[in-house]
Amino acid sequence: MKSKIVTVYRLKNEEKWIKKSLESVLSFCDSVVILDNNSTDNTVKICKDFLNVNVIEQPNLPFDEARDRNTLLQKALELKPDYILSMDGDEILMPNSKEILEEELEILYPNSNVFTFQFLYMWDKFNQYRYDGVYENIWQQRLFKTSNQPENLKIFESNYSGNIHCSSIPNNAIGQKFPIRSNVKILHYGYFDDHLRQQKFHFYNELTPNNEEQDMYRHIISGDGKHSGPHGMEFKLLPESLCYENL
Repeated sequence: MKSKIVTVYRLKNEEKWIKKSLESVLSFCDSVVILDNNSTDNTVKICKDFLNVNVIEQPNLPFDEARDRNTLLQKALELKPDYILSMDGDEILMPNSKEILEEELEILYPNSNVFTFQFLYMWDKFNQYRYDGVYENIWQQRLFKTSNQPENLKIFESNYSGNIHCSSIPNNAIGQKFPIRSNVKILHYGYFDDHLRQQKFHFYNELTPNNEEQDMYRHIISGDGKHSGPHGMEFKLLPESLCYENL
C-alpha cells in the first residue's frame, strides 16, 4: 500500500486476541503504537514479539479512556502517517481487509478524510455473530486522514465516568459528517463467551452505575432490554473464508 498507516491500540489483558489482531493490521499498516494499561497477562510479551510495534507501558493510573487515546494520538502523529487507524485488543479485521482497504484508500476514495467500519459481534462460535437490536447495524469511525486537519486534534471527554465510550478518532477531525462506509468489517470478540460477557457487564455497571441510556447494559448478557431485538437474541453465520476458526 502506498499510503503510510499507523494503527493505535489501548490494551489491558488482551492475550487471547491480540496476536491475531496485530497480524490482521500489520498485513498493510507500517507500524503500531500500543498503550498498555498495566496488563497482568502475556499481552505485552506478545506485542513485543512483533516488529514495527512500539509498546508504551503505562503505570496503573485511574481509568480514563480519553486521556489514553490522546496519548496514542500524539505518539502516532509523531510518526507522520497518512492515516491513523484505531483498534481495540479484542477486535480483528476480517480476512481480505488488506485488498479492500487498499482499493478504497488508493483508488476509490483517495480524497476522503474519515472511514467508518461495521462491527460484527462474534458470539459463542467462531463463525457466529449476533444480529438483533443494536447489534444489527453498529458502525464506528476508526480511520482518518491526517493531512489538512486542525493542528490541535483531540479526542474529547465523554459524558460517562472514566470517559468511557469516547470517540476513537479526534472529535475535531475534518470529514466526520460525511464518512466513507468501508467494506472492511471488524470482528469483535469482547463478548465472545459467557465469561467475557459477564466480566464486561459488571465492569460497565461498576464504572457507570444506573446508566439508563445504556439500559444498564442488559443486552450484553441477555436478549432483554431496549437494545436487544423484539425476539431476543438472533444470530447469523459467516462463511469459513470470512472468519477465524483457531484463535
